[in-house]
Amino acid sequence: MARHPTISGLFSPHPAALQGMRGSGRTGARRDRQDMPQDTPAPSTTDHLPQRRDGASLTPARTTAVAVIVAAATAALLFAAAFYPGWLSFDSSYQWWQARSGEISNINGIGIVLLWQAARWLHDGPQPLLLLQLALFWSGAALLALDAPVTARARLVLPLLLALAPASWLLAQIWSDAALLALLVFAVAAIRRHRRDGSRVWFVAALAALALGLAQRHNALFAVLPLLGWLCGVERRDARRRRLGATITLAAVLLLVVHATTAALTRQWFPVLPSLTLWDLSGMSVRQQRVLLPDYAIAPQSTVDDLASAYAAWSNTPLFASPRAGVRYPFQPWPEADQQRLRRHWLSTITQHPQTYLAHRGELMAGLFGTRARELPPELTYVPGPVQYRDNPAVAVPDGALRRFALATFERLRATPAFAAWPYLLIGIAAALRVRRRRDARGAAVLWLIASAWAYALPYTVLAPAAEFRYLLWSCIASLIAAWLAFATHRDEAIADLRD
Repeated sequence: MARHPTISGLFSPHPAALQGMRGSGRTGARRDRQDMPQDTPAPSTTDHLPQRRDGASLTPARTTAVAVIVAAATAALLFAAAFYPGWLSFDSSYQWWQARSGEISNINGIGIVLLWQAARWLHDGPQPLLLLQLALFWSGAALLALDAPVTARARLVLPLLLALAPASWLLAQIWSDAALLALLVFAVAAIRRHRRDGSRVWFVAALAALALGLAQRHNALFAVLPLLGWLCGVERRDARRRRLGATITLAAVLLLVVHATTAALTRQWFPVLPSLTLWDLSGMSVRQQRVLLPDYAIAPQSTVDDLASAYAAWSNTPLFASPRAGVRYPFQPWPEADQQRLRRHWLSTITQHPQTYLAHRGELMAGLFGTRARELPPELTYVPGPVQYRDNPAVAVPDGALRRFALATFERLRATPAFAAWPYLLIGIAAALRVRRRRDARGAAVLWLIASAWAYALPYTVLAPAAEFRYLLWSCIASLIAAWLAFATHRDEAIADLRD
């Protein structure tokens, strides 16, 4: 009679896969010895797995492993030298001040403030967070390169590819977006390791990284949920309902933990949605040539011309910084009745003027997903700073040749496709198309990564308050990693598939 896997078995390799694994651990080696004839020498658990004719193996040779680790470590050191002590924008400095003062607000995710507070045990400045981001990102990259059954040359391609990708250069910024990127890259490596050998250590490591990533941004669930599905093996046919249930349960538990932590530590509560709805209504007002904001959200004397003088299609910040526009400042206490009325008014106005709304959002999406024009502010791409906020300690920035080169490169490339999301996302689509008919572990990994990238990117078409490249960092790098898995590996990997 067929046996269904237990709950504890959901996160371990399939029994059929285990039968094909030789020398993968003490249990596997012992089973192999029992199955072998007495005159057959037992294989060593440290032997490399079988080598294919093209030179690729499941376990890299020692020289290859060293080369990959050296490449990733070198990239991390170069990044640290070029971006030291970490680039601080206004958001970065405000979150640092929250960690120092305890006046934590709900404007940002609680996770980035917790990282700042933990970093202060080492040093009261951005340096520990910069090093943490680099350590997570590059250790994850190295683990991914070492884990995949590819040639030595292909293993070295991944750290080189990520080092040359301008999206990864924004690890220089101490942003929740950069922290989320680093955590998810490490989580992906841990998921791969767990799916390969069923190690509970890697399962816990992946879950911890996903939990902390979930706490970084209010919308991080869109990126994390597909990765939880991959962690639980939802795509596998055995006990699929139970695996799906485990994914939903884990997501609910993580959300509850993040919510409880936020509720316990937050001291300043502000409504977040008005910053989006007021800007959308202002953009539609400018296009309709009449004020569409409700009277409780704008000064009585404000006109369409006043709104037009402050409205920018690429960000909501100029609108709220302009006294002339007279729009009610969103990040302050709002009566609940006003918030509900504003939400209803926003939805009603979109329903009445759908084409105007799409024109407003479409112009923003062109800047968010497309190549930014040179005349747009560089802050949409990078903010070296450091921006001072209140009583934060002054940050000394060494003016070295490597930093000057980095700044010049950012400025030279910021208005090119190098800092646009569309090339990365197209590469990811190509990767998904390459593996669309595969039903193996490699295809599953690529498709889960692309699902996470697009699940995170698409909601920004409605939710983005600005055309800032940082919002799509994870989507860009996830697409690159998926492309590497799809194009740098081979089709004849039966042994690798058995391991999953």
